[in-house]
Amino acid sequence: MLTQDIHKSWQRFKMGLTLFVVGVLLLFTTSHLHTTLYYLSLLVLFVGFALAMLGYFGIFIQRFSFLKDKKPPPKF
Repeated sequence: MLTQDIHKSWQRFKMGLTLFVVGVLLLFTTSHLHTTLYYLSLLVLFVGFALAMLGYFGIFIQRFSFLKDKKPPPKF
């Protein structure tokens, strides 16, 4: 799972970010109507955050593995 495709991680990040924004919008617009809507909007917000961070972690690991495999410059 750590060596995922960068495109899958990017898609996961974008989906999580979208869910996070939807959760924030729900929190600001409908949470005052009922307690259930408040907790539902928090759930959407946290699931979006977790999904975005999972995607970002995959992107970070992919970029970091490129640094590990990079050869040092030759010495003169």
